[in-house]
Amino acid sequence: MAADSILWLKERWQSAASAAGIIIVFGALGIYFISNYNTTKKLSWEKISYAQGYASQGMTAQAMQILDDVISKYSNSDVGQYAKFAKADISFRAKNYNVAAGLYQEMINNNKSKDIILFAYSGLGYSKENMGDYQGAIASYKGFLEKYPNHYLAARIYDSLARVYLISGSSQLAKETYEKLMTLFPGTYWSAEVQKNFGAQPQTK
Repeated sequence: MAADSILWLKERWQSAASAAGIIIVFGALGIYFISNYNTTKKLSWEKISYAQGYASQGMTAQAMQILDDVISKYSNSDVGQYAKFAKADISFRAKNYNVAAGLYQEMINNNKSKDIILFAYSGLGYSKENMGDYQGAIASYKGFLEKYPNHYLAARIYDSLARVYLISGSSQLAKETYEKLMTLFPGTYWSAEVQKNFGAQPQTK
């Protein structure tokens, strides 16, 4: 990989963590809500929905109060963990990355709801990245890939890991990560982006 290509990518993608994090983390909310609506306490799910509505209108304090109430009552259930997840995401959107990171880490440590832990790993990575804690972000992304190497989000996480390596000055590790992404996910959007941005050409016989 050429040095100027690495510099270009570093400048272009250094600010991508926030947007990418929102796509990954928030995109899971609706899916998880629908799949669990009928198996948990309906009122609590409704409260979480209200909290998200308040947050979308900038009423963060009201949203947090509702979520804290659900968490305190159902801390050991899936709905309680989901309320904590929603609280972390609201904190992320409010750029309270330290608070978000703490909540994501709690979910990982507690390991109570396996359906959302993988999203907690990605959320923790993006929070750490936005905090400038690149080693923490690297550890989170690598933790995701070790546990969920075949998940549909893995290609994006490889991309995020490579980006953080670039930002933190580890160009060789970034190169190796991009190469692994292209090897494991050929023909995908992510491998095509790497080829395009680095000017890589397909091998011909």
